[in-house]
Amino acid sequence: MIEPHGGSLINKELPNMEKKRISEQIDEFEKIQVNPQTVKVIKNIAYGVFSPLEGFMNENNYKYVLEHMYLENNVAWPFPIVLDVTENKAKTFSVDDRVILIDMLNTPIALLDVEDIYDYDKKEFAKKVYATLDRNHPGVNAVLKQQDILIGGEIFLINEPKATFPELDLKPIETRVLFKEKKWDSVIAFQTRNPPHLGHEYVQKAGLTSVDGLFINPVIGKKKVGDFLDEVIIKSYQALIKEYYPKDRVVLSTFETEMRYAGPKEAIFHAIARKNFGCDRIIIGRDHAGVGDFYGPYDAHKI
Repeated sequence: MIEPHGGSLINKELPNMEKKRISEQIDEFEKIQVNPQTVKVIKNIAYGVFSPLEGFMNENNYKYVLEHMYLENNVAWPFPIVLDVTENKAKTFSVDDRVILIDMLNTPIALLDVEDIYDYDKKEFAKKVYATLDRNHPGVNAVLKQQDILIGGEIFLINEPKATFPELDLKPIETRVLFKEKKWDSVIAFQTRNPPHLGHEYVQKAGLTSVDGLFINPVIGKKKVGDFLDEVIIKSYQALIKEYYPKDRVVLSTFETEMRYAGPKEAIFHAIARKNFGCDRIIIGRDHAGVGDFYGPYDAHKI
C-alpha cells in the first residue's frame, strides 16, 4: 500500500489521561473560538487526512507554500492551511503559550501550541492560490473576509468533532486497515461534490478495470450556493453501490472539508488527502474543483 504523504500518518489525538488533565485545568487557558470549517480542518489534521501537517502553518511554511507549493521540508503542498484571528485576540497570548480552540458551542476541540503570530497580505494569498482577485470567486471572497492575523502551531485533539454521517466517517488508519482486509493492493479514489451521473459511472467503472477497489469519497461541508445537499449525494451513492456496482469492490466514506474551489491546486490537495487514506490513484475530472469560468476544463490535468 502507498505510504502516507510525507512518509508517516499523523495522529494528534491526546491520550485520555492528558485530555482529563487539560479538561480539569481548562479555565487556566486562553481560548480561541473557531468556526465549523476550521473545526473540520482540526479534525483532518488530527487524524492524518492532512499528513504531514501537524498543525496550522507558521509564517515560513505559509510563505514557502504560497510561493513554491512545497513545505519547508520539500514535501509538496498546494496552498496554506492557516488559523486567522483578530488583532485584539492575538494580543491576549504570546509565542510559546498554549491556547484552547473551542467550537461555536464553547466545546474544547484542541490544544494549540503557539509557535508563530504573524500578519499577511490577503490579496497576495488570494491571488497566488486562486489566480484571481475577483470576489465572485468563493475562495477569493473567503480569504478577503479572513481576520488580519495568522497563528501557527502544533495542535492536539481534545474532543473529536461529531461527524455528519458517523457510519461513513472513516479515518485514514481505518481505511488502510479495511483495504488490507479486502486484499486491495491498488485503490483508486473518486472525489465528488455531486450525486453520480452517467459520466461519473463511466469513469468509476473504467477505473475499476485497472485496480482492486474504488474509494468513493464525497466532500461533506461548506460549498457554494447551488451545490447539492450532502444527504442527496450520500443516498444516491448508497443506492448505486447497493444495486449496481460489483460487490466488495467499492467503499463509500465521507471527506469532511470545505470546498475551496481552487481548481488545479485543489486537485493536488484532493490527491494528497486520498493518498493518506491509502489510495495510490485518483480520478481527476473535467474542471476539477473549479467554479464559473475561472479555470480551463483540463487545467487540473496539466498541473
